[in-house]
Amino acid sequence: LAPNTRRNYRERFKHNIQPVIGNLNLVDVKPLHCKMVLNNMEERYAGSTIRQTYIAMGTMFKSALMNDFIQKHPMDGVRFTKPVKAVNDIKYLTIEEQKKFLEVAKRSHNYHQYALILELGLRTGELVGLTWDAIDWENRTLTVNKTLEYRHSRGYWRAGTPKTQTSYRTIPLTDRAYEILQEVYTTKDTRKQSDTLSQTLEFVDRHTGEKSTLVMKDLVFINYRTGEPAKNSSYDTHLYKLCDEAKIRRFCMHCLRHTYATRAVEAGVNFKFLSSLLGHASIKT
Repeated sequence: LAPNTRRNYRERFKHNIQPVIGNLNLVDVKPLHCKMVLNNMEERYAGSTIRQTYIAMGTMFKSALMNDFIQKHPMDGVRFTKPVKAVNDIKYLTIEEQKKFLEVAKRSHNYHQYALILELGLRTGELVGLTWDAIDWENRTLTVNKTLEYRHSRGYWRAGTPKTQTSYRTIPLTDRAYEILQEVYTTKDTRKQSDTLSQTLEFVDRHTGEKSTLVMKDLVFINYRTGEPAKNSSYDTHLYKLCDEAKIRRFCMHCLRHTYATRAVEAGVNFKFLSSLLGHASIKT
């Protein structure tokens, strides 16, 4: 576009469309504002999430610069400081640590959730979004086809698809996993239920491209005290207390999934089969 045309387009874009970061117009965003976004994430989010936000913001502003919506890239010189956990820093429990943890966890209201991940290797979002219609009692299988997470920034629950195409999977239930689910099922009609469970959440299925639903009252696991789904982050907070009580090193929820995989490898499970059980896109993972 000619300079005058570009200038007129910028003015029209600024006053009519008003792209924003917070309440700012795109053309008013400065490095200080970008840095504040990243700083405000440090307490609540992992380094990897902050990195993804940093990349997304950089890509957006680069596109705006290329299209002459802004004169200078506001992310220049802006960095995030929270470290991203390296792959080899991700822990798993030793056999002895697992025994100590489960012994203490038996007194926890979240015991069934922790024990089920150790049996099936589910991701946290898959566990939180698990509904009873995903359990096939006759064939003893569990189907992963949706997830659930709480969006703290906006204060609502969001249903969605599994992480990748290969994350859609049907897992055979171990005897212990079957027992755990049966134990939980016997309490589903007597447990406390909040108004939150009256919601039916919609999301677009990655497989079919069509709308799917998650009926909140059919969730397998809810918080015994609030009658709501347990927030992903609350599991980690509770885990730390159990670790201290068991006198073992602290770990996060995802560590249980890695522990499941480690026990499977130790037992000689075929790598390709294990990869499909975990829902990995590549056996290399």
